[in-house]
Amino acid sequence: MKRVVWLCAAFALLVLPAISRGATTLDRAIPLDGQSNVRIDVNGAVHVVPGTGNSVHVHVDNYGPSTPPLRVDTVRERGRIHITISGPNQSVIPIGASGIAVDITAPRNVKLDLRAFGGAIHVDRVTAPMQLYASNGAIAVDASDAPLTAYSEIGDVTVADARGMVELTCGRGNASATLAPGWRGNLVRMESSQGNLTLDVPPGFRARYDVTTGQGKVTNPEASVAHAPLVFMLTQKGDITIKERLKS
Repeated sequence: MKRVVWLCAAFALLVLPAISRGATTLDRAIPLDGQSNVRIDVNGAVHVVPGTGNSVHVHVDNYGPSTPPLRVDTVRERGRIHITISGPNQSVIPIGASGIAVDITAPRNVKLDLRAFGGAIHVDRVTAPMQLYASNGAIAVDASDAPLTAYSEIGDVTVADARGMVELTCGRGNASATLAPGWRGNLVRMESSQGNLTLDVPPGFRARYDVTTGQGKVTNPEASVAHAPLVFMLTQKGDITIKERLKS
């Protein structure tokens, strides 16, 4: 019993100061200087919102230890700005928030290539062509007006209110997309090594379908229409569901 009490006390001494001190923050504004292609690498969770102006704004909250310190490094490559956001890695201690959380505000015309290592990605709206990658976390997009490519190695990928081309890939996870009325893309591509695929389409939607599951079932496949946009769906292990919404 004494040993258990001692271990609990030692654990509290290590953990509680980190939790009680709250988050440390960092803010940066990176001028675009006429460039519209931006790559961002992050070792935490990310939230992206569209904004105005001529700069990418980065706000970082650190809920983990103080070392290594928060950093935002910028390299101006030929035709592109490369931003790296780093800090303490996510803690393995399952109490309270840990690691870093990043809010990114980018002008609507910026083509963003975002790569999150060890955290989820949440995008309010895609307003210019965007590429998203998460090594270990879900990807959620609330609305997409422009071509979108999203890949999560471990985690679900969910896109709502899509109006342009959608390409979604999961290593292990489910992928789902909802196409908005008046969708004007030419391709929907959804793949998963181990997970279900779900496509929600508006009334009267027509496409050329190429739908395959290695182990699972296909529900409500629509009839293919020649010269229509391509819908390609492939999962090695999982179900595929295509749903057409009723007219409102």
